[in-house]
Amino acid sequence: MNVRSLLSETEYTLLAGSLDIDIEDVVLDSRQARRNTAFVAMIGQLTDGHRYIAKAAELGASLILIDDRRRAEVEEEVMKLASQYDVTVVSVPNCRNAYADMAATCFGHPSENMKIIGITGTKGKTTSTYILHEILNRSGRNCGLIGSVENKIGDLAERSKHTTPEAWEFQKLLSRMRQENVQHCVMEVSSLGLKFQRTRGVNFAVGVFTNFLNDHVSEGEHETEEDYFLSKLSLFDHCEIALVNRNSRRVDEILKYAGEKTKKCYTYSVSGEADFYVKKMAPIEQAGVPGMTFTFVCPEYETEIFVPLLCDFNVDNALCAAATAYLCGVSKEEIREGMTYAKIPGRMEKIDNQLGLRVYVDYAHNGDSLEVLLHALRPACRGRLITVFGCGGHRPPERRYSMGEVSARCSDYTIVTTDNSRDESFESISGMILDGFRRVKDADYCVIEDRRAAIAQAVEMATPEDIVVIAGKGHELTMEMQGQYVRFVDAEETSSALKELEGRRKAEHQG
Repeated sequence: MNVRSLLSETEYTLLAGSLDIDIEDVVLDSRQARRNTAFVAMIGQLTDGHRYIAKAAELGASLILIDDRRRAEVEEEVMKLASQYDVTVVSVPNCRNAYADMAATCFGHPSENMKIIGITGTKGKTTSTYILHEILNRSGRNCGLIGSVENKIGDLAERSKHTTPEAWEFQKLLSRMRQENVQHCVMEVSSLGLKFQRTRGVNFAVGVFTNFLNDHVSEGEHETEEDYFLSKLSLFDHCEIALVNRNSRRVDEILKYAGEKTKKCYTYSVSGEADFYVKKMAPIEQAGVPGMTFTFVCPEYETEIFVPLLCDFNVDNALCAAATAYLCGVSKEEIREGMTYAKIPGRMEKIDNQLGLRVYVDYAHNGDSLEVLLHALRPACRGRLITVFGCGGHRPPERRYSMGEVSARCSDYTIVTTDNSRDESFESISGMILDGFRRVKDADYCVIEDRRAAIAQAVEMATPEDIVVIAGKGHELTMEMQGQYVRFVDAEETSSALKELEGRRKAEHQG
């Protein structure tokens, strides 16, 4: 596609070169610039693409987009580069908006051919999207999935780089779905994805707001809680129907905004009045599978539902998925059927074993989510609640204090270990966690820096009456330490530790 066509839906000023050259790809990383590529000098959180214009030109970029907000600073430089490297230079009012507009134009607005359901919120996005995806697919609607764990098109699943992909990758992914006749797409919509216009140009059939907690306010994320909140609210700027959890913090503000921006706003709640709600919620085992049962009540009917996930908060996620499915025209029989197949990687993921041990891997990585998880598991625990967790480097210190205090209060025994320490020392991170432990009298814990050894110790000490939780990393595939990424999947490591324990105990029994 030539530059003139690529920019046909974008306001721009041509500073140098020709609009009739062909562009095959658009990149944000100057190191990926080549002949027939466009480099967009994005103003980012931690760096500014305008610093790398010369590198992009040197590597052969055919088109460079600069932001009007930086034009006065870089215009002299880019005009020299245009002359030296014969590169076309265009200035746009906002590079993020232009990047998203170019992506939608290049791939032919693929979202117009499908029904997009976007789910935002601090917690519950991943679980809710997986359950809804299962319901829609099993109801005969060809459904895609975009989220923090993986992106799915039919039987093809690819690991995700971002919860919400950058605009070019997002539109490309939707285009691939259109080619496979995908009718619906369920996606997690992150606050940063919304703030940085990654979904610009896409209209959502249903926009869901699960909840709002104080999180994601730090360097590299949101500057303030208000910025975080407003970013999430902006989902409703492009929605036909809104669905809001009545139990969310700041719910009155959410409902007011959603009511003003959408054609119709619905609510759901696991406790209290709402358009969609639950009755008679209880843990149960069905055909040997542990889970939760509840009565789903919607405007037209009520029906009994089983979801193979433990804990009250997963009923909240299941209710969210069921209500959204209803709004998409799915029948109660299809909702009930699809719900029974729900499985979410790294979210209350039960690790199978022959020892009768109850061991779960979960993504809980802050004090709020860990507390919710441990409180939910406590009623099902006949023995000790054993928790393994660590905290990541370059994250708010309060998160470390909070997780330490929560685990001390809510667990019977805790093993503090490593979790994506990045280039911070384990001693520094664990020291803050232990400061949190000291807020609770007589907390029982130990420290094992090696996460693999920590997991092995937890399953070794467990009995069938206990519950073991490996928290913090969930679905993640790697551990980041000292600038290096090493493969580390909690579910795999836990399964391996259990199998090794099975082998040892079998040998001991035979001996």
